Amino acid sequence: MGTLILLVFGAWLVIMFFAIPGPFITAAAALYFAGLLVVAYFQEFGRAMGLGPNPAAAAADRPPSRRTEDGREPAYRQYLFRQAGRDLRHTHRLVWPRLVAIATGRRRQLKNAFFGYGPMDWRWPIGVVLIVGLLVGTLLGLTVISLVAAAQGVVLLGVGLVAFLGIYLLRGVDTVLLWIRGVRITCPACYRRGFYPVYECRNCTARHHDVRPGRYGVVRRICACGERLPTLLLLGSHRMKAFCAHCEAPLADRVGTSAEVVLPVFGAAGAGKTRLMIVIMMAVDAIARRSDATLQLADEDTRRWDTQARRELLGSDNVAKTRIRLPRAYSIYLKPRRGGRRLVHVFDPAGEYFNESDRLQELQFLRLASTFLFIVDPLSIDGLWSRLDRRDQDRNRSIRARREPEFVFAQTVQNLEAMGVRTRKSRLVVVVSKRDLISRLLSADGVEDSNEAVERWLDENLQQGNMLRAMRHAFGEVSFFLTTSVVSDDHQVDDSVERLTSWTLARQGLRLSG
Repeated sequence: MGTLILLVFGAWLVIMFFAIPGPFITAAAALYFAGLLVVAYFQEFGRAMGLGPNPAAAAADRPPSRRTEDGREPAYRQYLFRQAGRDLRHTHRLVWPRLVAIATGRRRQLKNAFFGYGPMDWRWPIGVVLIVGLLVGTLLGLTVISLVAAAQGVVLLGVGLVAFLGIYLLRGVDTVLLWIRGVRITCPACYRRGFYPVYECRNCTARHHDVRPGRYGVVRRICACGERLPTLLLLGSHRMKAFCAHCEAPLADRVGTSAEVVLPVFGAAGAGKTRLMIVIMMAVDAIARRSDATLQLADEDTRRWDTQARRELLGSDNVAKTRIRLPRAYSIYLKPRRGGRRLVHVFDPAGEYFNESDRLQELQFLRLASTFLFIVDPLSIDGLWSRLDRRDQDRNRSIRARREPEFVFAQTVQNLEAMGVRTRKSRLVVVVSKRDLISRLLSADGVEDSNEAVERWLDENLQQGNMLRAMRHAFGEVSFFLTTSVVSDDHQVDDSVERLTSWTLARQGLRLSG
């Protein structure tokens, strides 16, 4: 009877325990276990981010030191484009073993502490309550962790979307501004055009083929060497050394900051193109100094050519013949006292290119120009040559152009049309060279130094009417200049070259007052 009373009393105590303090103990245990799991999640998240006393961050992709064949750039990817997702997955790989270990360890502790002592042991009801609390807490903790992980994923997706929109917004704004300013980058070697070149890292000289906002950075990209590089011209990418994106030839200093002008000089071999171009560069320099304009040689090739050409012209009055190869532009920055700065590319192809259509097709820079300088050697026109006496012919035979201008012009126009150049919207500047060598004939013919007088002289005295009509038919505007590329003892160019230079540059929006 006493045993029965004890059993009933014990059962009553167990029931009362489960009914009154049991739920509170279960709730407290559940909150405790859930807190353990949530705290463990954030601890592992911190470790995955490289924080805390025992960091375990996921290794970042090490970029190649040079651009690879599959297009990988020598730069770290922007965090949101790969590493953020990798860090999130790495966090989960760290978290789940930790959570399982916590739940398993706590269950083992409860089992050892409250079970295995028989049904009459007073500890088992507490163990049951705590086990229930462990189960509820595990479910609660996993629910909170799942919500946190989902929120992190949503935030990551949202930030990624904002970055994606920001990238294309920045690209669009930059492209529109470049288009409004008329900036198109012209390669002086392969003649292709584009908005963005290849840039060389200032620290390790690795070349980055597309620094615009993208997967390697929004406003900055980090080179493999750790150098931070701007992604837009507006942010300073023009301060880096630039190369053509197609042939990787070096481009002008600070390329992309100014609108560009392509100015081809063409004519027969021996017509005086190279000599005239050197004198024109000297004229630009002189005019710029007088008018408070700014002139800057734009690249190392131009600086080297300018130094050598002036030394040859001023030292011996001879100029090396243009080599028969694809010409590289000679580039200068010009900024008038009023108006924007321009980058002017002057091309001087060898006259031999104009003898054959196949070779002329290689001069793709002709497609980029709106103004063409056609150099006419009057000595190459039979009508004038026959009027020279034998002594003048012998003296000038070596410098006489090898082809008559009519042939060279017809050959060039035919190929311009084949290239798709709309010559009717272009300007032709006809430059009659070597005026100093034919001054006696010019005086005899009463030729004045004016556009109409030179054209009339070519038509009536030299019988070039067919060529002149072809010029008027092919081009929307044709102008004529009579020049001499002689430099005085004090290194001053002839007035005729200055007039030609000022007039031509003014048509390109560069009005320099002499």
